[in-house]
Amino acid sequence: MINYKNPTLEEKPKHAHYPACLGRLDIIRKQGTAFFIYTLVSGFLLSFISLTGNPLQVIGWLPLLVCGGTENFGVGMSFFQMFLCWGMMLLGFIGCGKRKLCHVALFVIYLLMFIVPVFHMFTLLDAFTFITGGLGVIYGYRAPFNYLDYCQLKETEGFPIFSIILTEREEQKKLNNSFEDWYRNKEKERRGSYSGTNENNAVNAPVTPVPVKPAVKKDEPAAGMGNMPELVINKSVSAAAAPDRFRPKSGKASRIIDSGLKFR
Repeated sequence: MINYKNPTLEEKPKHAHYPACLGRLDIIRKQGTAFFIYTLVSGFLLSFISLTGNPLQVIGWLPLLVCGGTENFGVGMSFFQMFLCWGMMLLGFIGCGKRKLCHVALFVIYLLMFIVPVFHMFTLLDAFTFITGGLGVIYGYRAPFNYLDYCQLKETEGFPIFSIILTEREEQKKLNNSFEDWYRNKEKERRGSYSGTNENNAVNAPVTPVPVKPAVKKDEPAAGMGNMPELVINKSVSAAAAPDRFRPKSGKASRIIDSGLKFR
């Protein structure tokens, strides 16, 4: 029993054991809480039965030993037995914390409550003790294994948090490193191919001559609106034009007639 080791809870490099340990720790807590709730309910029922003045199997052994037999089992022994039932509830409560050995002791009590009435019964109420012990065995049979695993978890790196964030961070580091290496290689290849293409283009590109702008003489006006050619209109063109070309249909004289545009 001392050399018991759960292989799924063994330490692994880079916090890889955290998810398994955290899951097992959660299961231990949930099962311990369910065991305590059952003990709380059964403890109140057994306390009520104790007040009737009837000794119970296993729980009533110590009061019977004190009073010397069932004939002397009076009111004082009934309260003594009730306090022992409350002690069972206290064991269930403490076992929900770090002392899982209390749940193992509580499981042994339920096991005795289930087995002893089969061979020896005090009263008909022992049938209730038998049923209570059987249900307690069902709820608490995992207590010894939970105790052993909990002892192993206490000695495991990362207890009691077992932060999965650290595991995810280690995995992200692996992924990021590999991605960064891949990106650097791709960037080098891209830069190498780009520089090689530019060099080839520079070597193979045809040389185009640079156009030379003609020099502007000082006497000549600069190109633009000031260098517009003079409009030349012959008289023959104006004579051949339609007489009503520049007249509106309304008969009113147009301003074009009085225009300062002169024809040669």
